[in-house]
Amino acid sequence: MREHRNGNGPAANGSMRPHHETCLILTVAEAGATLRLRLTGEFDLAGVGAVETALDRLDQAPVPGRVVFDLRDLRFLDVAGLRTILRADARGRAEAFEVVVIRPRGTASRVFTLTRAGEQLRMVDKTETV
Repeated sequence: MREHRNGNGPAANGSMRPHHETCLILTVAEAGATLRLRLTGEFDLAGVGAVETALDRLDQAPVPGRVVFDLRDLRFLDVAGLRTILRADARGRAEAFEVVVIRPRGTASRVFTLTRAGEQLRMVDKTETV
């Protein structure tokens, strides 16, 4: 299991927000044919590189049969983070592996509803179903 922390730095108005509020914590675990990415905190442009690096595992044999994005502890998701998940899903459809998204709570969940991205992804509410 690997963990990556990524802080965003200063807020747009120049003030510093506490690091724990602007941080993505990415935990990557592989069990059998499943690659699990657990995202905690905020998934925005600053965190895309870390998630894409974790997804580089898909370029190695044997390719996992399933990729799970566990977003239960995600507080914030922007379009860059959503685009990364959608690209992984499109790749899964093309290369015959399944992508499952464990639904985030609160405002992060609204992104999937407002963009209708949740209609094209396999979204579940609990880890027991994946």
